[in-house]
Order: sequence, then structure tokens, then C-alpha cells
Amino acid sequence: MKTIQVYYDNPYLKTLNCRVIDYWEKNTISNIVLDKTIFYPEGGGQPCDTGMFSFGNHTISIDHVHIIEGEIVHQSKNCVDFKTNENTNTFIDWNNRHRNMRAHSAGHLLHDTLMELYPDLVPIRGSHGKKAFLEYKGQISPNDKENIEKAININLEKDSPIITKEIEYQELTNDCQFIPQNLPTNKPLRIIKIGDYKAMPDGGVHVKATKEIGKIWIANIINSSDSATIRYGIV
Repeated sequence: MKTIQVYYDNPYLKTLNCRVIDYWEKNTISNIVLDKTIFYPEGGGQPCDTGMFSFGNHTISIDHVHIIEGEIVHQSKNCVDFKTNENTNTFIDWNNRHRNMRAHSAGHLLHDTLMELYPDLVPIRGSHGKKAFLEYKGQISPNDKENIEKAININLEKDSPIITKEIEYQELTNDCQFIPQNLPTNKPLRIIKIGDYKAMPDGGVHVKATKEIGKIWIANIINSSDSATIRYGIV
């Protein structure tokens, strides 16, 4: 990857001056690669950042950011002819980013809380956007909805620190309870760790401590024959 992922070093940075290192248009969409970025690309259940680029007398919206062939690509519906090595000021939609950070951290705190209440659950997948959910192999009683909501907000009020960092795969196997089979073993991997809970592999961006999440509420719990989905939101 050519782009420096500044959002990991400082997830609270809202503006950054960058240099364009690649640009192309396809199907009326501008595709821009930068030397460094504060825009988080969609992935790991976390939505991408949106925002604006400004250069010269032009301002364009950034409508989507994702990884294409190993590179972070900023996409805009505004077609403007960028030039390689041109400088641009970038601005993320902070309200959108901060909500995504809070929702993502909330999902991990919910997981940690569920592991206390239902230790036999095995995580399958999750999404931390506007329709946030966690899915597990196993069962969660819908009758426990209020108890889960109460337990997670008690854990939230402890204001535990939320740590994200890179570690080697071997250290990951020692520290993490659940490790996806498709993780690469030959490069550093990012994890999240909340307070004294077990670390988990995770490539997203998060708030600094649990109180910053706000209040968490449980929307519903749906069980199928061998799995359970719990939907949540933040206030």
C-alpha cells in the first residue's frame, strides 16, 4: 500500500494536506490515491469516511473510500482533472466519522459483555453502521434483552480505555480468544483491546474510552436454528 494510514496514528484528526499520487476517471467517477490519508476506507464492518477535497479554486465531495487492489481509493462523483503530485487539503465529515467510531467501539464492548453472559457463543460477523448488528453461532435468549442492555451500559460507565495497535501474528494467537482463519500470518495485524477484556483482531478506528461511546441500546435479538443476531444502536 502506497498511502500512509494517518487515521490509525490519529483517529481524531479532521483535516490534512496531502499529495495526489494517482488519479483516473471511470464511469464518471473520479478515483484519487493520496500519499497519506485521514479517510478510513470501508471494511471490517465499519463504514467509510466521507468529506471534501479542496485544491486551487475547486472543492469536491468524497462520496466513498475503499481499497482497490491493495490501494486506498477516494471516489468522487465530481469529475475534476487532478494532476500527479498536486497538493490538496482534505476534510472528513467529523460527525459521521465520530459516530462510526462510537458505533464500532460499542459493538466490541457488546461482544465483550456477551462473552461474560454467554461464554459458548462463537462470533460469525458484524456490522457497525446505521443498522449495527453482531451475529454468533449459538443462541441468545430474547428474554435477556433488558439484562444485556443493562450489563453493557454498566460496563460502559467504567470508562475503560480502548487500545488499538499492531502486533505480530504469534502475539495475536497468545492474546486473542477468537482468530479468523483468513488472517495473514506474515505481517503485523491490528487489534482492539477494551480494559481487561481479551484482545480481538480489528482494523477499524475507535474512540479512546468507553464513556465516549454514549449510551448503548439493544434493538432486538433474533435466533435461527444454529445462530443468533443481536442488533444494537447508540445514543
